[in-house]
Amino acid sequence: MKFGLFQSVQLPNPKEQVRYYKEALAQVLHAEQLGFDSVWITEHHFSRHGIVSATLSVLAYLAGVTEKIRLGTGVTVLPFHNPIELAEQAATVDLLSGGRLDFGAGRGFQWGEFHKLNIPMEEASRRFEESMEVLTKAWTATEPFDHAGEFWQFNDMTVHPKPVQSPHPPIFVAASSEASVNRVARNGWNLLIGQGEPFAQVAEQIEYYKGALSQAGHDYHRERVVVARAMYTAPNLSQSRRDTEAPFMWFKQTGQEVGAPRDYDVELLPEEYRAYRRRFARDVTFDYDSIYENVALFGTPDDLTARIQNLQKSGVEKIIFFINFGGIEHRKVLDSLDLFAKEVMPNFVD
Repeated sequence: MKFGLFQSVQLPNPKEQVRYYKEALAQVLHAEQLGFDSVWITEHHFSRHGIVSATLSVLAYLAGVTEKIRLGTGVTVLPFHNPIELAEQAATVDLLSGGRLDFGAGRGFQWGEFHKLNIPMEEASRRFEESMEVLTKAWTATEPFDHAGEFWQFNDMTVHPKPVQSPHPPIFVAASSEASVNRVARNGWNLLIGQGEPFAQVAEQIEYYKGALSQAGHDYHRERVVVARAMYTAPNLSQSRRDTEAPFMWFKQTGQEVGAPRDYDVELLPEEYRAYRRRFARDVTFDYDSIYENVALFGTPDDLTARIQNLQKSGVEKIIFFINFGGIEHRKVLDSLDLFAKEVMPNFVD
């Protein structure tokens, strides 16, 4: 079992962005010293819900101050980027880190981001697929190539530097619906399961992914699936609830605000995002108790050990932890990581 971080930087206090960034990066360095395997930096735009808008810039910095921990994009929203520039930046991070980049990608789902960038959401999947085609070609082509697509045109293209990893960094794609998982499997990509899926649904998704991979002629192995979870370890249950409820609910609410369409008019979401219409409806509320029991890894070391063992039985071998939600106190995050490393990680030594 491998454990990593799923790191974001949120901005509950608009005057404290420097502190929040410094604390988030310090948490990564601390996690590396404790033996965590990876850190995945999430991309958001235009909201205090997440202020890492230049993910690969942050990872380039981390490449210079870390030694062993793998560096992931969790995820890069492909419709928002020029794929050639993205290929160059990702290859640079892979080079600077000595081949430690994991490239997580997604099509995006937050209406506010698409709206402000003036990119139609109904184009998201097509933009994603075209960008992925260009990226992989840019990383692997040994001769100059042309590309004439729906959204991008390039001539006599040669990208330098090339990634250190061959043929390119591992690709992980965020997916939840059967159609999305089928696309991941068909292309032989690895699967990234988001932090909002209930525990029981994670097991179902992995089984479906295994079957889809087999049908597509690809083999399954333990490195193919990464599962994200919010995590907080405390000496007792009362402290775990007291420390997490307010900051985590702030995180959930701000995510709703940036993700929902204008005035919560869910009909603005195109047909391929139909599943999100219920999620972003005006009357949606969040039940902390349900999240605590069925989604998040909050609790004592014994609680987390038992829940992770259940996830392991479902085929989960790589978990990345969302640890600094909603401006939770830095010292508490470090204490949680220390307690997890001391009392939970030894139970999952390979």
